[in-house]
Formats: sequence, C-alpha cells, structure tokens
Amino acid sequence: MGYNKKNMEIISGLWDRSGKDSMNCPKCGAKMILIQLEPLQDAENAYVAYDSIIECTKCENKIRAVSFTILGSVKNFDVKNIEIASWSPSGSRVISIYEHILDYDLLKKLKETGELAEFLIVNKQVVQVIG
Repeated sequence: MGYNKKNMEIISGLWDRSGKDSMNCPKCGAKMILIQLEPLQDAENAYVAYDSIIECTKCENKIRAVSFTILGSVKNFDVKNIEIASWSPSGSRVISIYEHILDYDLLKKLKETGELAEFLIVNKQVVQVIG
C-alpha cells in the first residue's frame, strides 16, 4: 500500500502535538475514529500491523492507513525520530526507530521516568501516546 507525502501529511495532521484537538476531521471538524481491520503479513515488522480506516463520524471523509501499537519506553528521541525499547510478540527485546509528531516535553518526561507507554504508529510514524 503506497502512501505519498501529501497523504501522510493529512494523516499526521489529524493528531496535534498537545493531543487536545486530535482526530478532528479536516473537512467538517467532527471527530474521526480509527478502525483496525485485518492483520497484515509483514515479515519486516516485529508487531502485528493492521489495515486500518480513519473515518469521520459525521461526513464521508475516510483515509486508509496501516496502524499498530507498541508497548514500550522512550530510549532516545530528537525532533524528528524516536527510539522505542519494547518486546516483540515472541518476547525478544526490540529497539524500534520511527519518525514522530509527539510533543517534546511529553517525550522528555517519558524518557526521564522510563515509564511504559503505548505508542500508536500510523503509516510508520508515531502519532500518539495512548494512556
């Protein structure tokens, strides 16, 4: 499934760094929801990725994406990339590096505390910390 830069910018724009206005439809402003469909076979990914649809609860706006979550801790980060220390489904330790759109202060706090968090990855970009 190919994604051009413009489509990724639209998907990334659904989440803001503060999380206050995340998942608002760019067309009508209503809330959008993420629906994970079938698992995808991806030998290069240590996690189970899902064919997903991000759809508006009010208008007909829909975006297809690939999404998954990782439970882990922030090993390192900069303004563009994040390293997440976690475990693969088989139980081995994994360091994953992704581009991100997360808030610097949130990442700093998570790295300092070593707290486990669930990271939502959409089209190979970390877009949100869940919980």
